[in-house]
Amino acid sequence: MIFLGPEGREMSIKKLKTSTIEEFLQRYNSSPTSYMNKRRELSSLFNAATRLIDESLMTVKKTEVQKIKPTLHLAYEKDQLKPVLNFLKARQINLYRCCLMTYGCLLRPHEEIRLLTKKHFKINNTEIHLDGSENKSGKIRVVYVPDYVRHELEPVLDGIKRDDNIFSLINEPFNDDYFSKQWSREKKILLSHGLIYPKQTLYSFRHTAAIDVFRRTKDVYMVQKMMGHSSVLITMKYLRSLGEFNMDELKSAAPVL
Repeated sequence: MIFLGPEGREMSIKKLKTSTIEEFLQRYNSSPTSYMNKRRELSSLFNAATRLIDESLMTVKKTEVQKIKPTLHLAYEKDQLKPVLNFLKARQINLYRCCLMTYGCLLRPHEEIRLLTKKHFKINNTEIHLDGSENKSGKIRVVYVPDYVRHELEPVLDGIKRDDNIFSLINEPFNDDYFSKQWSREKKILLSHGLIYPKQTLYSFRHTAAIDVFRRTKDVYMVQKMMGHSSVLITMKYLRSLGEFNMDELKSAAPVL
């Protein structure tokens, strides 16, 4: 609505041109994933509008489609984790806390973590409670907060109000790209110091945690719960993509008659 401006907001949605939508989407053209996520959000809004006015709106569907190439988020090796976290703690405290929670709580950084407020922390800050609209699975999710995460966050939580964001320290969170931009800047330095490999990303902290949980427990359902996946099939695909779980293992474990 800000992009449309006063004149655009007064216009009938039926008169909105595809070229205008494409101009808006170019703001999110930093990657095919970013572009297509925003296009998907717009498509949902226009579908809702279609039902309200009972007329077909093809504006978003006519926009360019970008192909998303799967990206491997290489997990961190055991001896990498602490040096990387210590480096970030000394330079970007918010990014450090985000990475620590991505690993320790297995939350997704850009939405689930970025939008956390004091009210999400329950039972002496040992749990994070997210409702269905606040996480990707669409279900209520309760996340355990390890002591090393809790000790890092408690000084912050003690100094803010119930509805304040834990990073911005006010009612409004930082923008969608806040952690992406911070990571992009720090990644160059991390690479130059040899602390990370090129395919290691912000999401790699979550992947590293998933591998750690699976290797210690060998329990796919435990990994599913901790990662907040909507089904165990998603978790199995996830672990297979990380090289931790394959169909041969399933075959060898199948019951013998």
